[in-house]
Amino acid sequence: MPYQIRPARDEDCVALSLVGQATFALASPPDSAVSAQQQYIAHHLQPEHFQAHLEHPHKRLLVVERGGQVLGYSMLDLAPGKLGIAEADQLAEISRCYVLPCAHGSGAGQLLLATTLAQVDGQARLTVNELNARAIRFYQRNGFRKVGEAIFPCGDERHHDWVMVRMAGDHLD
Repeated sequence: MPYQIRPARDEDCVALSLVGQATFALASPPDSAVSAQQQYIAHHLQPEHFQAHLEHPHKRLLVVERGGQVLGYSMLDLAPGKLGIAEADQLAEISRCYVLPCAHGSGAGQLLLATTLAQVDGQARLTVNELNARAIRFYQRNGFRKVGEAIFPCGDERHHDWVMVRMAGDHLD
């Protein structure tokens, strides 16, 4: 059964929250405290947070599913805040692109990223934890390159992220 990508709907908020909670630790540094991750999850990855994103005029959420089961999601912010990095400021941001571990390596993430990027007219940016080698390789294979660094607040911790930009016209693998 093939993967399908579609816009997220109100009734997806619980599933989106569960995916976010299940994948957040994978995107965090290995030494990140569970308490810091739990604090972030409580304040950013609950169903009501996804409902607010769905209602936001500049945010676009997509889900990847198979057989009606949500296996991942992406969130595109068409008007993100400035990072203080000339190459990245004023670009649309892929603020989230996660798939459950059971779908890693299956093509679900690739399809989700490609469909998300198809919504962007021109360049796009994202941030990824500097220790998330798997995600960094994935984004590099898809034309993203590091242009700077940013701090990601997670509970009482401050994680170090790479800021990556994909140039317009770069091709996906």
